[in-house]
Amino acid sequence: MIKIIIYLFLSITILFAKSVGIIKNFKGDVKIKRDSYLLLPTKGFKLKEKDLIITSDNGVVGIVFKDGSRLSLGPNSIFSLKKYLFSPKNNKFNIDLKLNKGKAVFSSGKIGKLSPKSFKFEVPQGTVAIRGTKFAVEVN
Repeated sequence: MIKIIIYLFLSITILFAKSVGIIKNFKGDVKIKRDSYLLLPTKGFKLKEKDLIITSDNGVVGIVFKDGSRLSLGPNSIFSLKKYLFSPKNNKFNIDLKLNKGKAVFSSGKIGKLSPKSFKFEVPQGTVAIRGTKFAVEVN
């Protein structure tokens, strides 16, 4: 039993190593723009800070962040992972996300409890602040 727990812990640690989150699932046409490259994700694809996630008219994607937060993006969405610093051991938090276009549903993880003021979710005409654990937003 101990070996299983250690294996699971190491698997999760490796999965999130140098990443801010992973693609839990997706359907349709989804692309990740990283630097000047367009990448096609797979299930478990590691997302990094400054990635741009783009869904087409038939694309949807589910993301799980390092702190356990979850994000779902609908069709025709453009989403930026501007900054992501989640280091509870060092008491350092700075999460800055932006929905440029489309629909998103967000459910906060540990960041909502540990440091809600360090979390920023931007939309073109404002910023969404964490006041609960879930929100939905649409940008035309």
